[in-house]
Amino acid sequence: MTSLGAIEGFWLVERFEEFSPDWREGVGWRSAYVQVNDDGLAYSVGCNHSSNPATLGEDGILRDSGDGSRIQTLMGCPAEWEGRDGRFFGFFGTNPTVNRVGETRLLLKSGGTELVLVEPEAWRLANIPERDFVTGKWVPQMASTYDGWGYSGFGIGEKAGVVTIGNGNIEWSECPGTSIDIEWTADGRLKNRDGARIQCEALKRDSDNGRSLVMGLLSASPAVIRTGKDHITLLDGTGDKGGRLDLQSLESVMNPPKLPPPPPGEAEPPPPPPLPLNN
Repeated sequence: MTSLGAIEGFWLVERFEEFSPDWREGVGWRSAYVQVNDDGLAYSVGCNHSSNPATLGEDGILRDSGDGSRIQTLMGCPAEWEGRDGRFFGFFGTNPTVNRVGETRLLLKSGGTELVLVEPEAWRLANIPERDFVTGKWVPQMASTYDGWGYSGFGIGEKAGVVTIGNGNIEWSECPGTSIDIEWTADGRLKNRDGARIQCEALKRDSDNGRSLVMGLLSASPAVIRTGKDHITLLDGTGDKGGRLDLQSLESVMNPPKLPPPPPGEAEPPPPPPLPLNN
């Protein structure tokens, strides 16, 4: 590759060194990325975020066009993660070569260090969750819109209700009497057979932005991504721009894992109050 314009856009980190970020490693979807603009890069490998101005020459070498310094966020992370951050941020100052691998991946290489980037949609199609895992009862947690690495999120509030994803329909307890007929597709989508976006009559006057977005996302023929042991994300749009609805399984909400025992001499905290799911 010989110019930033040829690779401009939002890429997911598929592998850095021997590390492959995903929910099993505690890294959220879209949390490990490289955003390529016409004058530089923004990036994260799952913890802090940094950036630098850059050029990509006709020799296929990516060069830091700034003074070599890095402004970064200062979120506290485990020592192993912070060490990886340092190596990842520093990698972009080592003049790596950039080559396309197939139609959907880039390989950046400097010495023995490799960074593999993948287009978000190619990643999604390679990681379609099993239908049996998705079928069931889920509690909405967050509705978001995003564009590149930026996003705006809205909590669902106390009355989250329960989303039931069946073999042929989707229902949300907060929008009673409304059912979305769906068809499971080979590319991992919950296709709305009717095609119409649904706005819940019961929530027309609701001032909670998150709740007001739920039915629209559910009826948008969303793609499904597994984002945790007990979590899925429904995606309306592409992997680099669109809307998302994050859900947690009802079972894990009602029966959360036990907290570790308190230090010797300290009393155990009281159990949390039950959640008002209104299901």
